[in-house]
Amino acid sequence: MGHQRLGEIPKSQRWSTVVTTVASGSGDGGAFTALAEALDTIADRTLEAAEGALEQAIGDAGLRFAFYLLTQVALAAREEDWQAALRPFGIDIDNSTSLFDLTDKIQTAIETHVRRQGTPTDISEMAQQSAGQALTELAGPNAITLFGSGSAEAQEAVRKLSTKAGFARLGQRFFGCFMARFLNFYLSRITAGQVGKQAFQHSGELSRFNELLLTHCNQSARIVHTFCGEWYSKTEFQKGITLENTSGFMAVALRKLRAELRRQREGT
Repeated sequence: MGHQRLGEIPKSQRWSTVVTTVASGSGDGGAFTALAEALDTIADRTLEAAEGALEQAIGDAGLRFAFYLLTQVALAAREEDWQAALRPFGIDIDNSTSLFDLTDKIQTAIETHVRRQGTPTDISEMAQQSAGQALTELAGPNAITLFGSGSAEAQEAVRKLSTKAGFARLGQRFFGCFMARFLNFYLSRITAGQVGKQAFQHSGELSRFNELLLTHCNQSARIVHTFCGEWYSKTEFQKGITLENTSGFMAVALRKLRAELRRQREGT
């Protein structure tokens, strides 16, 4: 698809440790149990092995814009005419637009922005998917009512995430989804290319492990929960949220999350 890839799997001693840990679960259907028990270690060592790629992610235009757009969609939901408030960001909706339609349009807007900036990257694609997933998971349950599932219902559901507390939840979920995709980018290449088909005896085991990894990352992203809400509220009140100040926020948030994953493994 013309993406700028994150690069080859690291050939380092740290990465070899990850491969060994994953491989230890192969055979006799024990992969899922072994991987689940070693989840903290696998997540930390995967992150450590891919540290350079995470530093690269901090400055990724797609990651920055995806989070910025989430802030703007949340703020737009406060407006009486939120259709007009969304239009400057390339999101055109009408009265029949459901939350799921809105999510598709948000992801398209992110993709359009990234392509204007240059070549899309794996990081920008992860961020695009994470933004849609976070919004759908948190706003989705409130977007379908007895009165329907159109634009008005979607706006009300998103408006609940536009407060300081609401956006803290949205930010945490976004970073949890992103980190799960980031780690899985490497882990999937291990299970497919380096450990072999015996790593998982059943496809369901891989699916269950991915669910555990997502839960682990969502819980780990609790470290940025308050930070997301406070930054969102304070920045919008004092000077307004921009792409520029979102970039600085992104660097701090990702480093907080990286430190939290390491702290969990070390038990400190």
